[in-house]
Amino acid sequence: MKIPLTDWTVAGSWPFTVMQGASVETGAKFSAVTPRIPAKVPGSVYDDLERAGLIPDPYFERNSLLCEWVANRFWSYMTSFRKPETDGKRARLVFRGIDYHAHVYLNDKKIAEHVGMYAPLAVDVTELLREGENTLTVVLESAPDEMGQIGYTSRTWTQKARFGYKWDFGTRLVDLGLYGEVFLEICDDPIRNVQIRYESGGRLTVSAAKSDFRASLSLCGKSVAEGKTGTGSLTLGIPEPALWFPNGYGEQPLYDLTLCSADDEKTFRVGLRTLAYRKPDCADPEVLPYIPVVNGIPVYIKGVNMTPLDHKIGTVTRERYDKLLSLARDAGVNLIRVWGGGVIESEDFYDLCDAYGIMVWQEFIQSSSGIDNIPSKRPEFLTLIGQTARAILPEKRNHVSLTYLSGGNELMDENGIPSTFRDENLAMLKGIAEELAPDVLMLPTSASGPTEWFDPDNPARNQDIHGPWKYEGVRGQYELYNKSTILLHSEFGVDGMSNYDSIRTVLSPENLAVTTVAENLTWRHHGEWWDTYAYRERPLFGEIGDLRELCDLSQYLQAEGIRYAVEAHRRRAKTTKPAVLAPGEVFAPEAQENVGSIVWQINEPWPNVACTSMVDYYGNPKLAMLFWRDAQTPFRLTLRYDRLVWKPGEIFEGSAFLCDDRKQGADSLSVKAYGEGYSLLLGADNEGLSIPAELSGNRVRFAVPEGESFAVVCEAGKDGRTHRAVYLFLVGEEGSLPRQPILRFVREYRQTGGR
Repeated sequence: MKIPLTDWTVAGSWPFTVMQGASVETGAKFSAVTPRIPAKVPGSVYDDLERAGLIPDPYFERNSLLCEWVANRFWSYMTSFRKPETDGKRARLVFRGIDYHAHVYLNDKKIAEHVGMYAPLAVDVTELLREGENTLTVVLESAPDEMGQIGYTSRTWTQKARFGYKWDFGTRLVDLGLYGEVFLEICDDPIRNVQIRYESGGRLTVSAAKSDFRASLSLCGKSVAEGKTGTGSLTLGIPEPALWFPNGYGEQPLYDLTLCSADDEKTFRVGLRTLAYRKPDCADPEVLPYIPVVNGIPVYIKGVNMTPLDHKIGTVTRERYDKLLSLARDAGVNLIRVWGGGVIESEDFYDLCDAYGIMVWQEFIQSSSGIDNIPSKRPEFLTLIGQTARAILPEKRNHVSLTYLSGGNELMDENGIPSTFRDENLAMLKGIAEELAPDVLMLPTSASGPTEWFDPDNPARNQDIHGPWKYEGVRGQYELYNKSTILLHSEFGVDGMSNYDSIRTVLSPENLAVTTVAENLTWRHHGEWWDTYAYRERPLFGEIGDLRELCDLSQYLQAEGIRYAVEAHRRRAKTTKPAVLAPGEVFAPEAQENVGSIVWQINEPWPNVACTSMVDYYGNPKLAMLFWRDAQTPFRLTLRYDRLVWKPGEIFEGSAFLCDDRKQGADSLSVKAYGEGYSLLLGADNEGLSIPAELSGNRVRFAVPEGESFAVVCEAGKDGRTHRAVYLFLVGEEGSLPRQPILRFVREYRQTGGR
């Protein structure tokens, strides 16, 4: 039986005063520095203080600077409850999420001390509960001093979300609170340490740290298998198993598995699939097996990176996860990398990924720091991260979505080479993973190398690579990705302004004007690294006076850059070929195979003016998310080109490649060019804008017309449906490029939903 504990209050104090109670010198009782206020659990101290009017909205303007004191106080959570009927069974007090260093008191007696963010705390309180009312107090110490984005990875010593100490996509808001459920569990011998493993042929093996239990398996309410054991393990035979596939490869049926013992019952949502890994084509025999093979089918990775959804971690509801993850599913995402500077994601997140067919790449919580990126060897850190691994893996391994583990983000040796399992820290984690989650591939870090960044001079070494994160220019973006030999691009992106309506929620009226982070402190506070106007839009278009216009231009270049990178990677996948070969022409693909890409990033944990996210803090997609969705369409005729900006009379040359995930082929293919004024709107008269284009094999060639823009439209037909990809190009000179074609295109793209 599980009894949630509710009706919490919280108060702040100077460090340690709440634990001593009174002055040694005078005997005077110490007072709190805040009133005792209602608290939400799960929740965040910042959220409680804001609701009580004790701090301003930390996300508005530069208010977070006024809230940094919160992390430097102790916070005392309190609740009371009546002793429940236990029928002689044991009572355990369970904390699912504590952030960070807690002292736990029951009826003024200290019963536990807990350090760390990701391992739950459970305390047997059977003999400590008294009849009638019981008082529970949890004192959280002030936040530990830890590295933000810039610092020394080798000196990290906590298992706490590092992004809150300041990262490029967020502010410094170091969270504290009880961010997970708190409850009493009434049970003598709970079913625990459950491991669920599926094998081909319909065999499901279930084991637990308990000898006697019964298991029943059902699908859509219909029983399909059952059994019992006295040895702690049993195998269920499943007739005609309904297999789970990643998004885009099949359905995601989930079975209900119920385990029952004499005094406990637990239910799991179980997906049935076999999982293996294959090496991509590469001359390097040491290349890692990046390709997931699900039910015997190699899966092309269409991934996004995810940061925590909020600085106030405990305020994230299942509904917020669902909003983001359903958007990801509908866009075609089949993998999310949970970045190592954030959190071990929640059960709500994993449940939804199971349901939506989204594979999960979960990183342990350690990340690069710029000055050095060497995994910490501090004894206290190794102890804590080992505790994290042993706490989370028995739970996460039973989720069908868990597909990869990683030691952390951008961990490197002293020479900047990605860390390997020769590192003591990572070797320890690998040993724990092999013990507790042997079916899941563990990578040492991301990028896993053998080089960290793309190196065009050494193509065979571009295996698992990070960067870049900016639009490389109207020529450079295309030159870079046209010569890419990356096998797995596990982190890269392009920055862009947020949605105008979202920006309005965090900027005062006087700051709702076009500016730069050099000129405006509030803009700097909400996106210092991502001043797209200063480095990109102004040099391309000249001075821009309207903020809405800047948002649209910036979002277009972000979307264009991400789309081109994603499509360039897909053109090197096994499922891609030239649209048409000329007589006698032989297709010679690049020497290396691309197995997928993971864009940085889908979301942001607080509202930025500009960022690399494709969805803003409020869950609203930017144009980049729509372009990413369309670029990943399973059946798409894509265009390879060398630049975005042309001059009248120049000869445009491009190549068309069919990306066909299902390898079914096309019934029809066409590439057409149109002059200025091409419209995406239904019923638009585009034929009058047609440009004579020469098609030779998969190559398209035509003279660039006069005007401000032109479009190339690639169409692929299959089973009576036409799939269209539209590419907009500008005509002019950098510094005074035309804006109206982009603004019209963006408006129509949003209006029609793209595709």
